[in-house]
Amino acid sequence: MIELFCFMRFLFFLIFLLSNFIPIHLRSQDSTSILTDIDIQIEATSAINKMYNYEFDEAEKEFKWLVQEYKEHPLPVFLLGLSIWWKIDSYSGLSDKRKSEKFKSLDKEFLSLMDNSILLSKKVYEEGNKIDGAFFLAASYGFKGRLLSERRKWRAAAFAGMNALKFLKEIRKDDIMIPEISFGNGLFNYYSIWISDRYPLLKPIVALFPKGDKKLGIDQLNNAANNSFYTRTEAQYFLVRIFSGENNLNKSLYLSRYLHNTFPDNSIFHRNYSQQLYRTSNLSLCKKESLKMIEFYSNGKFGYNHNDARLAHFFLGEIFNSERRYDNAIFHLKKSLEFSSEFKNKKLRYTIYSNFLLGKIYDKIGKDIEAKSYFKKVLKLTNKKDKLNIESREYIKR
Repeated sequence: MIELFCFMRFLFFLIFLLSNFIPIHLRSQDSTSILTDIDIQIEATSAINKMYNYEFDEAEKEFKWLVQEYKEHPLPVFLLGLSIWWKIDSYSGLSDKRKSEKFKSLDKEFLSLMDNSILLSKKVYEEGNKIDGAFFLAASYGFKGRLLSERRKWRAAAFAGMNALKFLKEIRKDDIMIPEISFGNGLFNYYSIWISDRYPLLKPIVALFPKGDKKLGIDQLNNAANNSFYTRTEAQYFLVRIFSGENNLNKSLYLSRYLHNTFPDNSIFHRNYSQQLYRTSNLSLCKKESLKMIEFYSNGKFGYNHNDARLAHFFLGEIFNSERRYDNAIFHLKKSLEFSSEFKNKKLRYTIYSNFLLGKIYDKIGKDIEAKSYFKKVLKLTNKKDKLNIESREYIKR
C-alpha cells in the first residue's frame, strides 16, 4: 500500500511539474488569442503578484474582471483557480483537524474552477486554437489530478492524470515557448533524477518517462527565474528548495531573502527565509524573523499557522541554547513541542530534535530525571541506527 501511495504521488507530481507553466508566446491558429496581448499579460501578472503576497481579495477581483472581459477563454478562470490553489497552500501549516475543515470548501471551489477551465479549453481547442486549448487542458487536468491525489481519491486522480498527459504531449512539441517552458522542463529534469535517487523503488516508474538531467534542470530553472514573465516567482521558489536540499546555502539564502522582501506577507516565503537563516547560522537575523513569525501567529495574521509557530519556537530554543540562556531555551523548545502535538506525525525532524535538545539542556543544568525523560522520548521517535538515538542512549547510560 505504501508503494502504491508513493507511485500515485510521484505520478501526479510529474504531471504537475510538466504542466505548471503559462506560456507567453504561443503559435496558435487563432490570431485573437489573448495570450499574445501584452496588456493582458501585465494585468494578469499584477494580480498574480498580489496573489503571491496573499492579497487574495484584490487578486481575485482582477481575475474575476478578466473572467467577465474574456468569457470564452480559459486563462482568467485558470488564474482564478491558481489563486485558490495558493490559498489552499497558505493553510498548509494548520493543525490536522483545522486543516481538513478549511480544505473542504476550498477544494470544492478549486475543482469547480478547474472543471470550468477544462470546458472552456475544450471549446477553444475544438475551434482551432490547438496550442492554447491543449495547454490549458493539460494544466487544468494536471492541477486537478494533483489535488485529488493529495486527497487520496485515486480513481478520479488517475482519470485526470491520463487526460493531462494526453494534451501535454501536444504542447511540449512547441519549442517557441521559451523561457516559460524552461520552468516545467527544469523541474522535470531535476526531480526525475532526485526522485530516483531518493526512492529507488520508483526507478522502474521513472524509466517510463524521458531521461532527466539535474544540472540541466537547474540551468533551465535559472533561465525561468531570470527571464520568464509568468513563472519567475514559481521558479525562484523551487530553486530555494533545490539549493537548500543540495546544501548550496548561499544561493538558497539569497533567493529566499529576495522572495520574502518582494512578498513580505507570504508566510511560506517568510518561513523559508527563516529556515535558511537558521541553516546558514545567521542567528541574530533568524531570532528577529522567528520573533516576527510568533508575533504574526499570535495576532492572527493570515497564513501564519501552527507549523510556523512550531518552527519559530524551535529556532529560538536553539539560539537561546547557543547563548547559554537555558531558561529561555527550555521555554521555546517546550512551546515548539506543544505545537507539534497538534499534528498526527510525531516524527517531524524539529520535533525529535527539540526533545533531544531539552535532554541535553537538562543534563547540563544537572536535572537528570528530566533529561532522561526527554532522551527516552527521542528513543521512541527514532530507529536504533539513527544518530540521535545512539547519542540519547549514551546520555542515558551516563
